[in-house]
Amino acid sequence: MVRTREKHVQIKLRRESLMENAMSWFDIDFEFKPDNKIDEALLRLFDLMKKSLHIYFNIENSSDIHEFLKIVAAKNNVDYSFIEWIRGKGIPRLKKIDFENLPSNDQFLAMIEIDEYCLKCEMDFKEPEEVRGCIITIINSIQEYTNICKQLIKGESFNDENRI
Repeated sequence: MVRTREKHVQIKLRRESLMENAMSWFDIDFEFKPDNKIDEALLRLFDLMKKSLHIYFNIENSSDIHEFLKIVAAKNNVDYSFIEWIRGKGIPRLKKIDFENLPSNDQFLAMIEIDEYCLKCEMDFKEPEEVRGCIITIINSIQEYTNICKQLIKGESFNDENRI
C-alpha cells in the first residue's frame, strides 16, 4: 500500500515536471493543477509540439524555444518562413493566452484532445508540411477555443438562470 502511494506520488511529480518543462520551454507562465484533465491534455499537446518541432528541424535538444530558434536559424536549408512565423506570431500569440483562466468544460478538453490526435497522426513525418500546418493551427486556435467555450459557459449559465 505504501509503495503504491509512493509510486502514485512519483508519477504525479513526473507529470508536473513534464508540464513545467513543456510550458516553460515555450516561455509560457503556467501553474499546473494536479489531476486536472485540461492541464494534462495541454501537457501532452505542448510536449508533442516541442517534439515535433525538434524532429521537423532536425534538432536534437534545446533548453527553450529561444535557444531552439537560434540553433535553427544558424542551419542551412531550413524553413525560414516557419521560423519567422514562430518568432513573430506563434510565441506572441501563446504569450497572450491567459492559461490561468482557461475554460474547464468538456468541450474545451475535447478541442485540445482533437488537436493532440491530429498532430500525433502526422508524427510519422511522411508529409512534414502537415506537421507544420498542425502546429500553426494549434497555436492559432487555442485562444479561439477559449473564447468559444467561455461563450458556451456564459450561455449555459444564462439559460440556467432563466429556467428558475
